[in-house]
Amino acid sequence: MRELTLLETSYLSGGLLLCVLLPVLMSFRAPQTLPARRACLRTVWAGQTLLAAAGLMVLLSRPLSPHAAVLGLVSYLCCATVLFRQLRTELPGN
Repeated sequence: MRELTLLETSYLSGGLLLCVLLPVLMSFRAPQTLPARRACLRTVWAGQTLLAAAGLMVLLSRPLSPHAAVLGLVSYLCCATVLFRQLRTELPGN
């Protein structure tokens, strides 16, 4: 394993903080119906998987680490947006 720079370490720590976002959002506003809950869980797992893949790329490749961090951030935020929309449509009154 190679040594990480301060910037690469900050990429990984930012990803670690982000990985809490989707599960916490899901726990606060979990839908009641089973199909909706499964769809939301798939979105959460997709975001976690994409962020983990970006973190792995930061660990493995020094030249690709900034690109992997940006790609992980953008894909995770897209998953967060999709999850927020899924949860908002499941609220009563909408």
